[in-house]
Amino acid sequence: MKTLIAAVFLLLAGSAWGHHSYAMFDGSQTLKVSGTVAKLEWMNPHVFVWLYVPNAKAKDGYDLYAFENGSPGVLVRLGWSRATLAVGEKIAVEYWPLKDGRNGGHFVQATRADGQILRGAGGPNSAEKGEPALSNAAKP
Repeated sequence: MKTLIAAVFLLLAGSAWGHHSYAMFDGSQTLKVSGTVAKLEWMNPHVFVWLYVPNAKAKDGYDLYAFENGSPGVLVRLGWSRATLAVGEKIAVEYWPLKDGRNGGHFVQATRADGQILRGAGGPNSAEKGEPALSNAAKP
């Protein structure tokens, strides 16, 4: 019976690890964009930050970027809440871009107009270290 329970846990652990793949993100570089918060999507399994980024060539004058972040539970431990970012707030976001070139990627950190930094969780360069996502520039 113990062997069966151990086998079930190993299978579940393997599928949980697979769910948290960061293969879609390019962890070899970080990019930065500035814009206006469109939405903070506070839900499991991952929080998303949506940002309007000015682009004079775009039909509406901006591009919409999506940034995946950690889970709500992990972000709460980093000081976040569902009210951390307000729609219309101006921020600069540092992120690991999507490999396929779409607008957005994995949230590394955001800098508010007053200079406050909001750190993200997870990402391609943090999983093996077990730490929240930090860029090389943001590490002490």
